[in-house]
Amino acid sequence: MTNRNAGESLSASVSELCSRFSLREILVATIIAQWQRRRALNSGYAYPSWLRRDLALSDD
Repeated sequence: MTNRNAGESLSASVSELCSRFSLREILVATIIAQWQRRRALNSGYAYPSWLRRDLALSDD
């Protein structure tokens, strides 16, 4: 996919999203998604099991 096709595809997707939902709903959903992603990245599950053991985190 070229940059131009990607840009047009993204533009079409954003236009469709804006036509289906209000700006407020889009912003709230984006903030929640970022918060959940950050929370998941800060959890110990991203570390290998040996590092979790060394840090005294649960091995689950």
